[in-house]
Amino acid sequence: MKMLAIIRREYLERVRTKGFVISTLLIPLLMALIMVVPMLTMKSVDTRNTIGLIDPSGEYFSRLDEALSSQEDLHVSLIPLPVAAGDVAAATAGMQDQIRDESLDGGVVIGDDFVGTPKATYYSRSVSGSIVRDDLQPALDRVLRQARFARAGVPDSLHAYLSARVAWESLSVGDAGEAARRDEGGVMLLAFTLIMMLYMMVLVYGQQTLTAVIEEKSSRVVEVLLSSVPSSQLMFGKVVGIGAAGLTQVAIWTAAIFVMAGQGLSVGGISFDASYLTPMILGSFMVFFLLGFLLFSMMYAGVGALCNTIQEAQPFATPIMMFVIIPMMLMTLVLRAPGSPLATVLSLIPMFSPILMFMRVCLASPPLWQVVLSWVLMSATIWMMSRAAGKLFRVGILMSGSAPNWATLVRTLRQPD
Repeated sequence: MKMLAIIRREYLERVRTKGFVISTLLIPLLMALIMVVPMLTMKSVDTRNTIGLIDPSGEYFSRLDEALSSQEDLHVSLIPLPVAAGDVAAATAGMQDQIRDESLDGGVVIGDDFVGTPKATYYSRSVSGSIVRDDLQPALDRVLRQARFARAGVPDSLHAYLSARVAWESLSVGDAGEAARRDEGGVMLLAFTLIMMLYMMVLVYGQQTLTAVIEEKSSRVVEVLLSSVPSSQLMFGKVVGIGAAGLTQVAIWTAAIFVMAGQGLSVGGISFDASYLTPMILGSFMVFFLLGFLLFSMMYAGVGALCNTIQEAQPFATPIMMFVIIPMMLMTLVLRAPGSPLATVLSLIPMFSPILMFMRVCLASPPLWQVVLSWVLMSATIWMMSRAAGKLFRVGILMSGSAPNWATLVRTLRQPD
C-alpha cells in the first residue's frame, strides 16, 4: 500500500501541473513543425531554376520545353540562348557570364548532331545540380527517342505504343491475405510520428526520473520517506508513477492521431491513413514505451541516487542518453532493409529495441517471434538493471558531500546484495 501511495504521489504531482498540460499541447506542435512545415515549405516556395539552352540547330528547344512541361513537380524554366553564326564557343562564354552574374541559375549546351551524338553539358555555379539534372535528363532522353524515331521513319502510332508508361499501383498485403491500397507517404508519416513520440518520451521521462530523485535527495525529503518505506519500494514507486504520467500523455497523443487519421486529415498532399493504426502497431507502441521507459529509468534512478546535483549526474547520464540517440542514427540502415540480418540483430539489442524493432513493426511487419524475443530480452535486461539500480539507490540515496566518480559507481555495483 505504501508503494501505491508513492506511485499515486509521483503521478498526480506531474499530471496536475501546468507544465504537463502545456507539454501535452506543445510537443505535438513542435513535432508538426519539424516534420510537416518543411514539406509545406517545399510545396509553397517556387524553387524553379532558370536554365539557358544553347541549341545550335534550333530544333530541340520547343521539343525539350514540351517534354519538361509534361513532367510533375517541375523545377526548371528553360529559355533559349542565341548562337550567332554557329559560334557555340562564344555563346557558351556569354552563358557563363550570365551564370556568374546570376541572370541564369545554369545552362545546357547540346551539339549540332544531338541525334547522332547525344551529349549535353550542364553549367552552374553550384555543384548541387541533382534537382535540375533529374528534370532535364529524362526530358532530353525523351526528345532523343522522338528524334531518332522520326529519323528512322517510325510511324507515330508505333512511337506512342513503344513510349507507353507503366501505370504503377502500390498495394499493401495484410495478415489475412487481403490487398488494400494505401498512401505510402501517409504511412511513412504516421510511422515516423510514432517513432519520434517513442524516442522523445523515453528520453524525457527517463530524465525526469533522474531529476526527481536528485531533487528529493537534495531537499532531504527522501530521508523522511525512507523512515516508512524500503528503498526498493521507493525506487519502484517513483519509476512507475513517473512512467504512468508519461503513458497518460502518450495515450492522449495516440488517441488524437487516431481521430485525425479517421477524419482523413491531409497535410502537404499526404493523407493520414487510419487503417495503418492496427492493433499490432498500437499494442507494440505501448509495450515498447513501457519497457523502454523502465529500462532507462532504472539506470537514471540509480545514477540520481549517487549524485547530489544535476551537474554531478551529467557524466553518468550522458552514456545512458547515447543508448537512445544511437538507434536514431541507425534508423537509415533499418529503413533501407528492415528484414536484413543486420537490421534484425540491431533491433534485438535491448537498448536499441524500443526504436529499431518498433520501426520494423511499423514498416515491415517482422516475424512475431522476433518481436516477442525483443520483449523478452528487454525484460531480462530490465531485471538485471533493476538489481544494479537497487544497489545504487540503496547505497547512494543517503550519500552526500563529495561528488561521486566512476570508481564509486563500480565499487557500489560490486557490493553484495
